[in-house]
Amino acid sequence: MPDGFFEQLFAPILDLVREHRQWAPPLVFVLCFVESLAIVSAFLPATLLLLAIGSLAAAGVVSLLELAVWGTIGSGLGYWVSFEAGRRYGSRIESLGFFARRPEWIERGHRFFERWGSVAVLLSRFIPIGRAVIPLLAGAMGNRRASFQVANWLSAVLWAPLMLAPASIGVALADQLKDASPQTRAIVLIAIVVVVVAAVRGLRR
Repeated sequence: MPDGFFEQLFAPILDLVREHRQWAPPLVFVLCFVESLAIVSAFLPATLLLLAIGSLAAAGVVSLLELAVWGTIGSGLGYWVSFEAGRRYGSRIESLGFFARRPEWIERGHRFFERWGSVAVLLSRFIPIGRAVIPLLAGAMGNRRASFQVANWLSAVLWAPLMLAPASIGVALADQLKDASPQTRAIVLIAIVVVVVAAVRGLRR
C-alpha cells in the first residue's frame, strides 16, 4: 500500500472525532465490538483505527479512560456474541465458506485450545487470527460459559486500553526521557523491543 494510505483513509473519521468529541466513546465501542467478532474481525482494520483514535487521547482531545471503558464493554460483548454463535451452530461452523477455505485456521485453533484450555480465550484476544476464530471455537467445543466469561472480560479489560494507549504511553515515556542521556534512551528502546518480540514469539508458539 502507498505511504500515508491509512492516514488518508482515517483522516475524515479523526477530523469528525475532533469536532464532535462526544462521538468518540460510542465509536470506540463499535470498533472494539466489531474487532472482537469472529470472522468479521479478519476483514476490518479496526485495530489501526483504534490506535489512531488513541493518539487523539494522547493529545488531550478525548479522555483515554472513557474510551477504555467503552472499548472494554464493546470487546467483551463481541466475544460473547461469537461464543454464543459457536454454541448454537456447533461443528457446523467448520463447513462455513470462510473456514472451509481456511482449514488450517480451525486446526490451529484446536491445537491452541488443547495446549492452553480456557486460557486460550484470554490469549487469543491479542492475536488477530485468534480473535477471528477462538471465541467461536470455544462455544462450538463446549467451553463452559463461566470460565469463558472470566477469560473474556479479563482479556477485554487488558486489550482495549492496550489498543488505545500506545500513543499516550509514548508521550509519557518521551517526557520522562527528555533529559536522559543517549545511552539511557538506547537501553530503554532496546528493552522495549526485546519485550515486544518475546511476547509476540511466545503467543505464536
